Amino acid sequence: MLKNGGLCLMFATSVMVHLLEFRMIRHTCSCLLLVGALAAYGQIPQRTLRPAEEQPTQTVLQQSSGYAISVGAFVAAKAGVNTTVAKGRKTDLNFNPLPDIGVSIFAPFQPGANIGAGVDIGYATYSFVNKPESGVTDANSIVERYSYVNIFPHVNLSGVVLGVNFGFSPSGRADTKSGNQVTVVTDSTRELGSEHLGTLVELRLGGNFPLWEHQTGHLNLYIMAGYAVSGLYSDYRTYIYSRDNDTTQSADNNPRPASLAVGLAYYFRIPIK
Repeated sequence: MLKNGGLCLMFATSVMVHLLEFRMIRHTCSCLLLVGALAAYGQIPQRTLRPAEEQPTQTVLQQSSGYAISVGAFVAAKAGVNTTVAKGRKTDLNFNPLPDIGVSIFAPFQPGANIGAGVDIGYATYSFVNKPESGVTDANSIVERYSYVNIFPHVNLSGVVLGVNFGFSPSGRADTKSGNQVTVVTDSTRELGSEHLGTLVELRLGGNFPLWEHQTGHLNLYIMAGYAVSGLYSDYRTYIYSRDNDTTQSADNNPRPASLAVGLAYYFRIPIK
């Protein structure tokens, strides 16, 4: 009897010990899981909510939304022909030995916009070949060159440029292809100036397209076609080759060159506060 009672007591004690161990293990695991969850939760704000990293983004947005103008320089090779040729004469394409150069300014209508107004100021040369219809040689083929200080106000529509160019302080000369300087005016003057040449008025259509951009500036492809609506000579009668078949003078034969220039322009962005 006593022996059976002792066995029962030992069994009950063993069961209670195992139950206590099971509960302790379960509570320990629960605590560990709770601590792990709290630790993981505590790291979430550090990874997702970072106010310090938002400030540079806001600064970049503020900088990109600010108003800025572009100021730069351009250089372009150019070729041209004469569009008004007297009867008995003909023209030919001529490439200028020196490029056109100048400075360019662009002001967008709105901050960051690609549409705006601009002005180019530069030094440009217009040239063409003047030769007889038959019996052409280097000795009678004349290359006429006329240079101006140009002011070109224009609008820029996402790279497409349109405007009217004005040329001042003109100068000119003529040389045969064989290398001899000749005169093309009735008073035999060889170095021409404002006493013979008038103000240039030229329609221009072209493009100014970015090739490479940086935060401080951009490199553009510069293309410009022009047509002179005004005759180059202030008095067409002083121009020898205004005569049809070397007899009758005509204002329609006052030279009006057409040209095409291709080059590069680099612009610096200048913020305006």
